[in-house]
Amino acid sequence: MARKEKPYYDEQGNFIIRPYRMKDLSAIYGVSGRTMRRWIESKAPDHANKTKMFYTIEQVRGIVMALGIPQKIAPVVTLGTKAQAA
Repeated sequence: MARKEKPYYDEQGNFIIRPYRMKDLSAIYGVSGRTMRRWIESKAPDHANKTKMFYTIEQVRGIVMALGIPQKIAPVVTLGTKAQAA
């Protein structure tokens, strides 16, 4: 059975504020869990302590305000064309 990817962004590309785990936040920002924890502890210490497995909506909102809004970036790859010999 294939795993369904969690929607972090809505149809317009806006970030969805909802309860997230540390694993989810680190995937959203594209960093390791250790780096994410350090960022939260240094930039948003008021929101660093989660009560259970998830950060609450208020904590996620505070973390996003401190770290900036994560943006969905789509990589663009251009393929070079070979010059044709005359």
